[in-house]
Amino acid sequence: MSVFNRSLSPLTAALLFSLPAWAMADDDDIEFNPHFMSLGSQQRIDLKRYNQDLVPTGSYRAELIVNGRRIGRDEVIIKDRMVDGKTVSKIDICIKRSTLTALDINIEKLSDAARKQIADSKQDDCLALNHLLPENSVAFDSNDLTLNLDLPQIYLITRPRGYVNPEQWDQGITAATLGYNLNASRTSHNNQNYDNLYSNLNAGFNLKGWYLRHNGVYTKAGNSNSQYNNLNTYVQRDIPTIQGRLLVGDANTKGELFDTLSFRGAQIANEDQMLPNALRGYAPVVRGSARTAAKVVIRQSGNVIYEKSVAPGPFEINDLYPTGYGGNLDVTIEEADGTSQNFQMPYASTSNLLRPGSQHYSLTYGKLRNNTLRSEPLLVEGTYSRGIRNGLTLYSGVQGNKDYQALQGGASIGTPIGAFSLDVTHAKTELGEVQGVDQGSSSGESYQVKYSQNIETTGSNLSVAAYRFSTDGYMDFITGMSTREIVQDGYDRRAIRRAKNRFTLTAAQSLPEGYGQFYASAWQQAYWNDDKSDRQYQFGYNHRYKSLSYGLSLTRNQDAFGHFQNTYMLNIMVPLNNLFGFNQMGITVNRGPGNSMNEQIFAGGTAGKDRQYSYNFTAAHNRQGGQGKASSNSLVVNGSARTPYTTVSGLAGTSKEYDTYSAGLSGGMVAHSGGLTLTPYSGDTYALVEAKGAKGASMVSYPGIKVDSFGYAVVPYLTAYQMNEVEISPKGLSNNVELNLTSQKVAPYSGAVVKVIYDTTVGYPALINAPQANGKPLPFGADVYDSNEQRIGVVGQGGRLFARVPTIEGKLKVVWGAAVDQQCTLSYLLPKNADLEKDNVIKFNSVCHE
Repeated sequence: MSVFNRSLSPLTAALLFSLPAWAMADDDDIEFNPHFMSLGSQQRIDLKRYNQDLVPTGSYRAELIVNGRRIGRDEVIIKDRMVDGKTVSKIDICIKRSTLTALDINIEKLSDAARKQIADSKQDDCLALNHLLPENSVAFDSNDLTLNLDLPQIYLITRPRGYVNPEQWDQGITAATLGYNLNASRTSHNNQNYDNLYSNLNAGFNLKGWYLRHNGVYTKAGNSNSQYNNLNTYVQRDIPTIQGRLLVGDANTKGELFDTLSFRGAQIANEDQMLPNALRGYAPVVRGSARTAAKVVIRQSGNVIYEKSVAPGPFEINDLYPTGYGGNLDVTIEEADGTSQNFQMPYASTSNLLRPGSQHYSLTYGKLRNNTLRSEPLLVEGTYSRGIRNGLTLYSGVQGNKDYQALQGGASIGTPIGAFSLDVTHAKTELGEVQGVDQGSSSGESYQVKYSQNIETTGSNLSVAAYRFSTDGYMDFITGMSTREIVQDGYDRRAIRRAKNRFTLTAAQSLPEGYGQFYASAWQQAYWNDDKSDRQYQFGYNHRYKSLSYGLSLTRNQDAFGHFQNTYMLNIMVPLNNLFGFNQMGITVNRGPGNSMNEQIFAGGTAGKDRQYSYNFTAAHNRQGGQGKASSNSLVVNGSARTPYTTVSGLAGTSKEYDTYSAGLSGGMVAHSGGLTLTPYSGDTYALVEAKGAKGASMVSYPGIKVDSFGYAVVPYLTAYQMNEVEISPKGLSNNVELNLTSQKVAPYSGAVVKVIYDTTVGYPALINAPQANGKPLPFGADVYDSNEQRIGVVGQGGRLFARVPTIEGKLKVVWGAAVDQQCTLSYLLPKNADLEKDNVIKFNSVCHE
């Protein structure tokens, strides 16, 4: 809706005439009697346009609301209604076919005449909603620019929570993007300076749904040569019809069934982001039968996680949100007669479990990218998983090339005692030839089982417990390709370590309320051709006492040479509530290998209206282990400042051994048809806000982002395929600018730059006392037009008119009827003593001449 950036209380009386333009499709006729607005003479205002529907005809970009649920923003067309070829005093509220689809109207439930009208229409035809839907179910508010539909559920397609119609997904505009993180540092040690430059760049170019991306790192250390590392360069395009994405270039395999591999080639795979939140991950489908009109309540761990009203008869709930790795669901059917039914639904999940009917797929073809190999072997991989029913998912995959072939099959099963995943992989590696002699092949199997469970009664969570056993001849893809290379170089194939078994565990145990939580993780891998194993164990405890929080942890590592390293850590966090400008203080004590010790104390805070400044002070004491036990003290100060265009950071540190300094810049930029717009944030999916003349307006929920002098702002971190609210605040605007809207919603494709246009009215708010040349006041409700015939105001009580005049000097036309004597023109010149940017209302006098 139109929003003034400051209170306009002096205008209260003048604005009382601004009746809300609220159009119902088929209300009873309402007529205003012009005699009530008589001026005591024959002058009467023409009120035809106020009779019945108050919305002027034309095209509006309005918010679509169905039964209170905001769908998005689209075009709504208001037209005069035609009956027998003649205009009647009613309007039609029209939309296009694409908008009808976005509203999720169930066309099959409409009348025969409505279905025929839709079938016979073209894509850009205007469909009158009041002819398609029940009377009094459609309302349009031109003040708020909202189209409200209040419909029985039978006329709507049932959608899962969080669903956004793909018709509303926005591919965005043609644009180039660049995210950057730049840093320069100098360290002085023993009278020597060591300089280092570093930059991380994320560049992109978007064109009609094709998104080119490049990620690279530039480094230069001292006098050495600079180096640029191309991490990834690829182009991608989403394919909504298969909820998938095509990617060509440098990327990684999905890693759902086989290990993740880097490749250069092409990939097509499902994209879970395209699913509503309620259909991502795994949650069971809850089925039951209600005897009456009932309410279904689903609880987990005693907490209500879902409620839904259902009609008598069978029901199905398939849009539960995933809730971690499990915890059985308690289902209650509360009948209308006061009785209830209760049952329990087992719920435990592993990463491979899918909802019934859901599927994951991927197909990759390209060359392997791995710096440990001399060659770039061909990589072909295909995977497929499908949810068969509640608690059962089957999956399979193939991977390889002419020298390596692997086949995997498995199942994930959800049971009352937890979720299991079991699979087996068979692989065969051709070792190639050496001097014309075939070295044979190596083949074997790998077996894996995973388990997860959340035990509510004890507060135990076993999120992942996995064990894999591989036979002597089994190799994964990287091991197989590495073994081929060393065999062809004349080395024994056993020089490459081959995994025998691997065990991983991640678990947590909550103690009684107020006593904290223990956690543990473990990882161990043994090898067929090496008696030394890789191991890592970590145990910890976290607790919060009032506002004080602390944690203890122990980590034990064993490397490939059999060496153990133990690390003990204690950390304490204390809130300071802005004491001396600091928000929090922390203490960390770390005891590492060889009895080395590190103690740190730090304090940090933020400042500024938008918390755009941050700073930290860290003092540390280090003591080396072993003989001599050298020790040192250090002090480090670092901070950052976020401007509307970039984020600046700096660091300075000193000790008796060294001094170090660094400075950095980070942020992003978007190049588009309107120019180059900077932002202090770096992201991938953006909204480009256009609000001409609104310099200084800030973006709500994104501190520090303001509309620049060219009328643009960049909003980062949009969630792809979901509705994102992009809201602009008029705070900071001058009084000669009015925002016609302050909030819009968009659903971008992943990687898109979506343009969000906020129309502005630029002009000076004027309250003009302008009687007619004969001394009589102007008629109440008369319209005011500028020199371009744009309606910019209206006459209020006492014959005074309010208008947002576009220039300092000009002419206005006042119209209250079609006759010549029902119009007049006035000249104006804003007073010299007026503050054009700060005055809420500029008052002056004039005369309106015929």
